[in-house]
Amino acid sequence: ENKGNPWGQNQSARLDWTKALDFDVPVIGQDVEDLGDTEYLFWVGCAGAYEDRAKKTTQAVATLLHTAGVKFAVLGQGETCNGDSARRAGNEFLFQMLAEQNIETLNNAFDGVPTSHRKVVVACAHCLNTLKNEYGPLGGEYQVVHHTQLLNRLVREKRLIPVAPIDGNVTYHDPCYLGRYNGEVEAPRRLLSRLGIELKEMGRHGRRSMCCGGGGGAPLADVEGDRRIPDIRMEQARGTGAAVVAVACPQCTAMLEGVVGDRPDVLDIAELVLRAAERAENRMPVPA
Repeated sequence: ENKGNPWGQNQSARLDWTKALDFDVPVIGQDVEDLGDTEYLFWVGCAGAYEDRAKKTTQAVATLLHTAGVKFAVLGQGETCNGDSARRAGNEFLFQMLAEQNIETLNNAFDGVPTSHRKVVVACAHCLNTLKNEYGPLGGEYQVVHHTQLLNRLVREKRLIPVAPIDGNVTYHDPCYLGRYNGEVEAPRRLLSRLGIELKEMGRHGRRSMCCGGGGGAPLADVEGDRRIPDIRMEQARGTGAAVVAVACPQCTAMLEGVVGDRPDVLDIAELVLRAAERAENRMPVPA
């Protein structure tokens, strides 16, 4: 309520993730006046801005967009929590307050842009669901895409070119808010296939995938029990023999990386694309 994010971090730190990049990320209100001359608003999200692990995904997505020549901008300190965790935890009033604030900010940034061209890309499945499905009734109509959908198109169009094979077997964990809630199970898999990866699917995958345990505000609370949902899900991943669990949401990353003991590496699909891609315009490798 006071800080605009679930961890109470300072709003002034929302752009700290950009400091590790070797290019400038345009900020609306500072570097560009509005979104009239950009392709996408990159909605970073709270985890992507503040969590050290999730920042790596944010940096990977931004680097890939920059490499592919996509014109994008971020809200920086103008962005606040989308309200998903507040609504799922039962604080509807806080959700409404955050949503109204964000919708006003977004509508101002998209002022003069037709609704069909108000494009937003997100790297968090929770942000996807909230901005795409829950802001509309409150006056926020946007064309929201998940980063795996956009990256899949950029690779298909050869604006990003995978050249380095990914070592080891990979399994993919579908985020609930991407697969089960929004029906997107193909784009992440097509993208991984374009990286030369043959997936080792878990028994529960696609629209029948099992939750990582990160829904309903669970990452912000202690869940009692000797065997938690992420432990069960990681056991299923181990059963495939995969060396890597590919994920597509920072909540899934946090929950699955929190499993104690021997386990596969957990990497966002954007990180895998960054490892495999090169600059299409001059065939210079993208930094890993």
